[in-house]
Amino acid sequence: MAKFRFRLEAALRLAERSLEEQQRLLAQEIQKLSSLQKACQDQEKVWQFALQGQEEACRTSPQDLSLWQIFSQKQIELLRQIEKEVSQQEWVVAQQRQRLLEAHQDAEKLKKLKEKQRVVFNLKEQRREQAVLDEAGQIIFGRRNSL
Repeated sequence: MAKFRFRLEAALRLAERSLEEQQRLLAQEIQKLSSLQKACQDQEKVWQFALQGQEEACRTSPQDLSLWQIFSQKQIELLRQIEKEVSQQEWVVAQQRQRLLEAHQDAEKLKKLKEKQRVVFNLKEQRREQAVLDEAGQIIFGRRNSL
């Protein structure tokens, strides 16, 4: 019996490697996003602390108020910068997800094509074997009748 060979096997392997690579890249981008979100949360806590210090300085030590205001302003600027980075990283993650989806679709197309070709090959092989068996049966029947 003949063995099935998928002519696009190399393309399928490349598509599967690409899929794995896109999955790895997505994991890295999600990890970056997670760390930026954590940094954003930490920076927001620092900014909240600065606001509390500013409020406390208003009540107890007005001479320190300008220092707290400067500190608070720096912290909000840092927070806005980190929020901007988070937003950019979210966009990068979305783009990477799209690339992963495309790689997955490419690999699935080739897998389905391979399976369809395998089914067609098996059907052809079964028909060929059935034709050989039918011919052998006819030859045996012919020999028995001629005796």
